[in-house]
Amino acid sequence: MEWQTDSRLTHRMTLALALAAVGYAALLGPVYLLLPLPAALVVFGVLLAALGGLVLEADRLAYVATRAVAIDREDHPELFDAVDRLAAQADMPRPPVAVIPSDEPNAMSAGTGDRAVVCVTLGLLKELDDEHLEAVLAHELSHLKNGDSSVMTIAGFPATVALSLLGSALDSMNGTAILLGYFGAAVFVAMLSLPLLLASLPGTLALSRYREYAADRGAVAITGKPVALAEALAELHGLPEPPDEDMRSMAGFNAFCIVPTRYFGLPWTHPPTHRRIRKLRELAAEMERSE
Repeated sequence: MEWQTDSRLTHRMTLALALAAVGYAALLGPVYLLLPLPAALVVFGVLLAALGGLVLEADRLAYVATRAVAIDREDHPELFDAVDRLAAQADMPRPPVAVIPSDEPNAMSAGTGDRAVVCVTLGLLKELDDEHLEAVLAHELSHLKNGDSSVMTIAGFPATVALSLLGSALDSMNGTAILLGYFGAAVFVAMLSLPLLLASLPGTLALSRYREYAADRGAVAITGKPVALAEALAELHGLPEPPDEDMRSMAGFNAFCIVPTRYFGLPWTHPPTHRRIRKLRELAAEMERSE
């Protein structure tokens, strides 16, 4: 199976960018209506700089939020070499690779251009064998090669930051002996996060589901092994839930992960896993018939 440009994915990416632009304009619009022009321009500049910073520094924010650690070959030689080899097969530069210290088995890619990074959790490295791990890595590289990882970062990373903030705020409200000031700070964070989440949500949902199908096909184009990815998805879907504290670091990045996180993530960001598996097995049958 050869790599093919997906026109439907291109249309989805265009729609996601358009919806993101509308959402960010709606976020900034009230500033113009409520403030005098000079003050509005200052606030515009600050908000635009903040939004731009969220996008341009997405890789660094992902490191901080998930506690990911960038690796070299000597840190995880098999993982590093697998990404290096798969990137060569995909005819693309090898992206930076990072490991997230979480038992939740998952993987994601985020960032734009040369600042994109592929992250895997320690749980993923522990649960999957080499063939299944390579299938997952090929899926994440497909997001980068397709360009949808960059678009998703532009359209959805503000929502990711907002979800991370909301998750932290909700966690702080769960204790039985919360000081009033700490509770008030959590509410304040939640109030700031909700507009950011609503502004970037439409663009996120316009792209997030279809891009998983496209990356599944792209992974097969790289590895030639649709059954390996289908089995990896089935294994990840059927694993028991890790402790809550291991899932929280990934929760805000739900839309960027290969399978949905199981703790406070955006709903509807992924197609049902059984449908992805069915499509991969149908693709495997097509490849067998064409041989």
